[in-house]
Amino acid sequence: MKLEIVHETKYRYSGPIAETVMEVRLRPMDGNGQRCLEFGLDVSAGIEPRSYRDGYGNNVHYFNLVRPHTRLHVTSRSVVETGVELDAEPGEDMVQDFLRFRSPVKDVPGVRELAAVQPIADPGSAVDVQRALDELTLAISRDFDYDRKVTNVYSAVDEVLALRAGVCQDFAHLFIAVARAMGVPARYVSGYIHDARGRGVSGASHAWAEAWVPEKGWVGYDATHPVRAGADHVRIAVGRDYGDAAPTRGVYVGSATGTMNVRVRTRRADA
Repeated sequence: MKLEIVHETKYRYSGPIAETVMEVRLRPMDGNGQRCLEFGLDVSAGIEPRSYRDGYGNNVHYFNLVRPHTRLHVTSRSVVETGVELDAEPGEDMVQDFLRFRSPVKDVPGVRELAAVQPIADPGSAVDVQRALDELTLAISRDFDYDRKVTNVYSAVDEVLALRAGVCQDFAHLFIAVARAMGVPARYVSGYIHDARGRGVSGASHAWAEAWVPEKGWVGYDATHPVRAGADHVRIAVGRDYGDAAPTRGVYVGSATGTMNVRVRTRRADA
């Protein structure tokens, strides 16, 4: 399937700010079932971003705006082919790094309790590992409410467990924590889902998790819907947690307050 994606981010400030430093991870990744065919990034005020690839293979663009401004727009446009043949990804020697806990993916009693409910009969069996992870995906979707008002991007797993609610980022973090407690390497994925239905994620960026399955490699699990990630999912960045894979991240110099508005549109380009 071929998808066209437009991701618009608009920042507005209550007064002039002196400087903005920002990096974005918006170019869709290549590999693991998808291929980026086209990508363009437009930043207001004629800024020309520079780019590099980080240690997780994410494409990062960055810029520094050093003059007074009250608005900033960042728009990416992509054409991505999904559902292509899977291939081996570089960096497989880093798999064990995705077993380590750190905030917000914490090793807390509630995580261990969920892990005990989803035992893996044979950790070397792809069938057994995937069965347990599928059950975990369903359990999170069933037992936790989708609620935009109760958490934020900085919320840790113990807060989500206490609230029994959250959004896609929270469910991805919880899945990762439990998978790691089960002995399965797992990582965070930022991206998009095309034509999302229900649970309030349509028209916005999305998040899910990937787990390292024997003989399969990285397999995506979306506890928000709940499904295994497929051709409707587009990956833009991966990492240990949200902090490594946030679509946009930056700081500004000034005393003004700021607001951010995000709009994502996807459509099939091969229909």
